[in-house]
Amino acid sequence: MKCMYCKKEIVEKLSFNNVFSKKDSLVLCEECKYNIDINITELAEYTLYYFGDYEFLKEIIYNIKYSGAIHKAERFRELFSLFFKKYKFNLVTIVPINNTRKYSRGFDHIAQLCNVCNVKYTDTLQCDYREKQSKLHKKREKHKFRIIDNLNFEKYPKRILIIDDVITSGNTLISCAEVLKERFPDAEICFLTLAKS
Repeated sequence: MKCMYCKKEIVEKLSFNNVFSKKDSLVLCEECKYNIDINITELAEYTLYYFGDYEFLKEIIYNIKYSGAIHKAERFRELFSLFFKKYKFNLVTIVPINNTRKYSRGFDHIAQLCNVCNVKYTDTLQCDYREKQSKLHKKREKHKFRIIDNLNFEKYPKRILIIDDVITSGNTLISCAEVLKERFPDAEICFLTLAKS
């Protein structure tokens, strides 16, 4: 059996627990088991789910985001699959990338991550150019997101999930949530990130 994240071979002794354990669990080596899970915390009035600490995941996130090594996103496929078995949402969306950054990178890394991991999402938000959160340090300004023009929903979403790669201050996610909350005041909004710094 292989670790679903790092793909190292796992040698496990046969026991009653692992023979009859649920299939809906994470199959991870000891190192990954220590560092990866579906973690839950609060961010302002919202629920934040994240898979691991940024220090453990930063190299793979960097490779996906800046080197275009999108195939490495496959490591998260099983985590996303298990997450969506446990938690249900009517609307899944992603933090939008502005056109300047998309042009310079050549792709939207969150959209590609979702595609590789079989996550169905709806482009809901758009934004103008904004400075990277990591470069703003203590100057945490609100971002100017807006709902895409002419976007129609067949049903009013009761539970909305916003996906991003890393949470630092939470300002980006909260800014996205506030825009969606204006349009859907009764919806419960949650976040999912690969890592929390």
